[in-house]
Amino acid sequence: MNQSLSDSSLKLLRALKKTPVYQKRDELIDRIHLSRNQIQEGMQELESFGYQIEKVKGKGIRLVGIIDRLFPFEITENLKTKLFGKKIHYYGKVSSTNYLGYRLAQAKAMEGTLIIAEEQTKGKGRMGRTWHSPPYSGIWMSLILRPDILPSKAPGLSLCAGLALAISIKKLTGLDAKLKWPNDCLINKKKVGGILLELEAELDRIKFVILGLGVNVNQSKKDFPRNLRKNATSLKIELKKDVKRILLLNLFLENFERIYLRFKEHGLGFFKKRLKEYSSVLGKKVELSSGRKKIKGKAKDIDDDGSLVVESKGKKIKIFAGEVSLR
Repeated sequence: MNQSLSDSSLKLLRALKKTPVYQKRDELIDRIHLSRNQIQEGMQELESFGYQIEKVKGKGIRLVGIIDRLFPFEITENLKTKLFGKKIHYYGKVSSTNYLGYRLAQAKAMEGTLIIAEEQTKGKGRMGRTWHSPPYSGIWMSLILRPDILPSKAPGLSLCAGLALAISIKKLTGLDAKLKWPNDCLINKKKVGGILLELEAELDRIKFVILGLGVNVNQSKKDFPRNLRKNATSLKIELKKDVKRILLLNLFLENFERIYLRFKEHGLGFFKKRLKEYSSVLGKKVELSSGRKKIKGKAKDIDDDGSLVVESKGKKIKIFAGEVSLR
């Protein structure tokens, strides 16, 4: 179910955010041009969404609690994008945002459509795995993309999204986020985010790509299942304090849109320097599982098609998919 506020409630919310002290209703009526009834109805609607409004006789009203929700009107309030997030489908709980995104894309949803949920019950990971997506603690989202590129170039989108996420985390928190080929974001060698691509294509063209992203933001260690605690982390665990999800989401959308538009025009090679800067594997000894094959060698480069170039036994091998671990 999509979540939206009435125009009068949104106007009231903006006024209460802008001026955090008590405001008398008569003053609000004059300043934001709402009637007394509209203000009363707006307060009730905001409280139904979870916002806390304090009312003191003789002083007025003020906003005392801004809830951590990824409502569309909160996302778009300060979002500086031209394409991403112009249409948003918000849900409290879904099986998978990628599943919904795929159906929307088949129904001709516009490029840049964002599907976001507070909780996933069957979040998708790579190779048939699930992504643990508890309520109100992370960013669980999918974007509909319609790039005019060959299907063989699509894996580069995963690296572009991973790069955008690592850059965004570093800018917001100062944490040294790294990109692990092909689709993971790490902090202190533990997974904090992951990307999943699903596409519908013909031999020579892409119809659409669903780019799914999961980011662990405000989980505590106990929030992870025991089998994940060794290899997973969250921004809260690393910083020892909560992070505003809306700020990270908007940073990611802005950074990824910038990278995505350049990727479509120039290809992955345009980002080679940044990919190397943020890579956790390049220049290191790795063991790679690709299907039934196991390859040991040194990660030398990321090719323009998104493949990992590994030097093994004096030969350079291009790997298009697999699981990488440091030796």
